[in-house]
Amino acid sequence: MNRDPQPAPRWLSPEEQAFWRLLLSAVRKASRCIEETLVTDHGLSTSEFAVLVSLSENPDRQMRLRDICSDLDWDRSRMSHQITRMQRRGLVIKTRCAGDARGVVVQITPEGTERLVAAVPKHVESVRRLIFDDLDPADIPLLSRYLETVLKVDNVPGAEGFDPERHAFPDTDGSTA
Repeated sequence: MNRDPQPAPRWLSPEEQAFWRLLLSAVRKASRCIEETLVTDHGLSTSEFAVLVSLSENPDRQMRLRDICSDLDWDRSRMSHQITRMQRRGLVIKTRCAGDARGVVVQITPEGTERLVAAVPKHVESVRRLIFDDLDPADIPLLSRYLETVLKVDNVPGAEGFDPERHAFPDTDGSTA
């Protein structure tokens, strides 16, 4: 049995714990409100909306499936299932990629474009009310820098670039896991 002292967990201070819970609550509220606006008023989920936005921002209004995955930071399986559901609803079509038998190209349909265009004004108004109406514009650069640092973190499971051997957490028995 290993009798070496275990490293103490790096507990959050009361102020950090309050901030963490506030951040989680704010993200949940924003997600819930945006989802409700899209579903109630336009019958679109936030996932469908995100895919349609990515496609609409491409000059050809189409993208390879792998590029949409990269754009939205989703895994291929999730994206494939999402696109299949959206194709059944008439929002997108998918075709084989010319010159690459394994590649898939996804294109927004006229129905998908119509639904997206109809959803955008209330979506933007919801974002404005939730995020920007009570935010001092001078705080945006600071908050942006902070969120960019969060996105760069690679030493936790689930983060791009995570290496379990290089970034192992101390285990409760004193070893690393």
